[in-house]
Amino acid sequence: MTDQMESSSRGNLPKIAGATLAVAAVAGVLYVNGGGSGKTSVVSQACAASRETSQRVSALAKGEVAAMSIANAPEPMPEVTFTGPDGKPRKLEDFKGKTVLLNLWATWCVPCRGEMAALDRLQAAAGSDKFEVVTINVDTSRLERPKAFLGEIGAKNLAYYADPKAEIFFQLRQSGQALGLPTTFLIDGSGCQIGLMQGPANWDSEEGRSLVTRTAEISSRPTPTTP
Repeated sequence: MTDQMESSSRGNLPKIAGATLAVAAVAGVLYVNGGGSGKTSVVSQACAASRETSQRVSALAKGEVAAMSIANAPEPMPEVTFTGPDGKPRKLEDFKGKTVLLNLWATWCVPCRGEMAALDRLQAAAGSDKFEVVTINVDTSRLERPKAFLGEIGAKNLAYYADPKAEIFFQLRQSGQALGLPTTFLIDGSGCQIGLMQGPANWDSEEGRSLVTRTAEISSRPTPTTP
């Protein structure tokens, strides 16, 4: 009966008409696929300095994080809003100067649930003033469940961010960047998208830690100026 209720709640996601959520195999695990297609990036002047970062970390997208697609020409992330641990509005701009691993998840998404503990461990191992794991829950019903689930798995290092209307998912899906859940973005300190992963990963693996810490290290270096 509970599964039927969850299935029904998913059908009530706002503006979901036309989107079919299906479970597909990705890297041996399940991925909730919402369809759609990617877009071709163009060089953005705002992210010109981020090209060096993406070039220098591209070889690190391997092993457990091989599915991370590193941008050849990074672009600014779209403006998105969500709520912080205190329930007040937050936006990605609030994290400027810090490399962010932005993850969209929901409790009804089986592969999302499977990677949350790893994301919590990654935050514990690599979280600093230069890097943060930002997981945004997009459950739209039974809103007490996400926090309860994080408590059940013993997640203690992730701040609780949420979008109870799932507007972020649909906004990013329209731009072809969020094809399903989970979706994860690697964003540098300038707010530019360095990488995108559709599907889950073992984020606290050696490869996962190397990718995010190296990105944070390069991104935090001052940009040389011409005298």
